[in-house]
Amino acid sequence: MGTINNQNQRLPRLAGQQADIAVGSPLALVALFTEIVRERFRPSNELAWVWYENETPALAEANTETAPRKILIEPAFNENLEVRNFRPAIYIDKGETAAGKVALGNFVGQQLHTGLRAFYAMGTTPLDIEVVSDARGESATLADIVWFYFVAGRDLIRATFGIHDLTPPILGKTVPFEGDRGQWSTHITFEVQFELRWTTLPVGPLLQDIVLRYRDSKETNPDVYLLKQYLR
Repeated sequence: MGTINNQNQRLPRLAGQQADIAVGSPLALVALFTEIVRERFRPSNELAWVWYENETPALAEANTETAPRKILIEPAFNENLEVRNFRPAIYIDKGETAAGKVALGNFVGQQLHTGLRAFYAMGTTPLDIEVVSDARGESATLADIVWFYFVAGRDLIRATFGIHDLTPPILGKTVPFEGDRGQWSTHITFEVQFELRWTTLPVGPLLQDIVLRYRDSKETNPDVYLLKQYLR
């Protein structure tokens, strides 16, 4: 195997999208569902909570429809500890992901003249949306809003973003937040099934490219040439 291209033609990469994250991958799904939850709490929806881009909640705010309280909505692996202390907050995370085989070796086709090989798999990952608040009622209310949002919009979300399947969301019980008994947490969970497509090229042409670059460099010692490539 040589180079790998996991560009999914059904889900094209958007301008400015993080190049290191594969289109349709579990991390891309976390980013997608973070944006979907944020959309529910935009000011135009006139809820008692509101999400603003690049703004964080203050420690003390009103919580009414005329003076909505800011809410933090982030991927769960956000390591900014200062931001993570704000409440209320909604965190989106993923669980263990599996890529099931739908064909032998996931192989679906090959171009004979180029050696290009195409592969396909069906990935499944559980997603967890955690609503954290310093008040039990607020955690339960926010979770109820998010849960019903996905109940009502599940088929539309699946069709719009090319998701193969989205299981009905489960609304969990509101319990003390892990690690801090003064706060409360409610989980919404569901599974996402998505398509993975990728292609590979044979390694032979790539090795030949290395040889050609070595010859063009005029370096007589291959060890020195390879060390320069490693250090640059």
